[in-house]
Order: sequence, then C-alpha cells, then structure tokens
Amino acid sequence: MKPITSGQKEQVVTVATSAARKGTEEAIQDLEKNDVINGDNIQKLVERGNELKTVVMEAVKKKLAEIAENIVGIVKLISGAETITLKPTDGKETIAKAGNLFTGYLDRDFEAWGLDVASTPTGPRNLKVYELVKNGDYQKIFGSLATDTKKLCLTQPQAIQFVENHRKWLSKDYWTFILFEANGELFVALVVLDSDGAPRVDVYRFSDDGVWSAEDRGRIVVPQLTLES
Repeated sequence: MKPITSGQKEQVVTVATSAARKGTEEAIQDLEKNDVINGDNIQKLVERGNELKTVVMEAVKKKLAEIAENIVGIVKLISGAETITLKPTDGKETIAKAGNLFTGYLDRDFEAWGLDVASTPTGPRNLKVYELVKNGDYQKIFGSLATDTKKLCLTQPQAIQFVENHRKWLSKDYWTFILFEANGELFVALVVLDSDGAPRVDVYRFSDDGVWSAEDRGRIVVPQLTLES
C-alpha cells in the first residue's frame, strides 16, 4: 500500500479542524441555550483543555478509521483506531498444551497432526484485525492481505497471547481466524467463545477449500506488515 503524502495528510487535518471548530461552536450555542454553559463556568472549559483534546482526538481517530473503511479484497479493517501489541515470546508455548486457556474446547487435531511443536522466539509485534465482507476460502481471505501468506502467520505463542490479552476481539457469534505455520505447512486456528465466555479453538488446514460466508462475519488476525514486508 502507498504511504500517505504530506499534502494528503494536510488536507484531512484542514477538513477535520474546520469540522471540529464548527461543531464545537454549535455545541457551545446549544449548551448555552439550555443554560448548561454560561459566563460563570465557561472558563472551566479553557482550564480543562487537555481533557477536551483527548476526547476530540479519540472521536476523530475512530471516525477517520470508519470513514476510510479500509476494505482490502474481501476483508475490511476493523481495528484501525486501536493499536494491538503483542509482547515478546520465547516460542515454547503450543496450542496443544494450552488446555488451561481453551477451556471451552481444544481440538485434538493440534496433537494428532503433530502441531505440538515449538516456534522461534519473537519480539514485540503489532496486529491488525479484519472482518470478512465477501465470501471466500482461506486462500482468498488471507490472499487479500498479502501475496506471500506466510508473512501473515502468528506463532502459536503469539496466538495464545492474543487470546489471553485481547479477548475483546473474540466473540460468541463469529469465529476469529489465526494463520500459523508448523512443520512447513500452514494451518488456521479458529477461535470462538462458548456460551459461558470460555475460549474454544479448532484447527483446519490452510488448503481446506470450504467457503466462509460474509454473513458469518469471520474475523482475521494478522501481523501489521511494514511497507518493506
């Protein structure tokens, strides 16, 4: 993807600044009419400007991400307003041995297919979360995001850490897809919360040609790639 130019960034800043100014003026007028803001208390707004800045920044960031949509191929970025960061791992954890985390269900194929293998240690890594907006199998889903799908893999310890520390991106209503590699082959871990909120995980081969419907609202978790990636 192309980087944003300074001119494009300035355009968005100008539009957002103008909109924020106009919106704030109208908000003050409405609050004044309703006797919420008056000449006696308006100075409080000036004194607490940092609070206003934080609120405005978060609202603008969220809305910019929504407006941009960020649809890539058959998936749509839904985590654009947030930074999701994984801590370094030693590569030793495996999903097959994570029964204390996946208390809802842990697919026995993680062990039967020989996936109980360590991975290389990893440093900090930012992630992105996408949502399926068109029908597709695993090749089409992940292929929307990179020609070399191996670059979209998490290690098993990273997948475990995501489920442990970023539960807000999991749901009882739709599956979350995490691509990983073991023994030179690609697999997809599918995570969902059961009726009690406990994580459960299944595993499929990346080569599986079953088609997921956009109505299933599947979520895809991948590393944030650099322009060089």
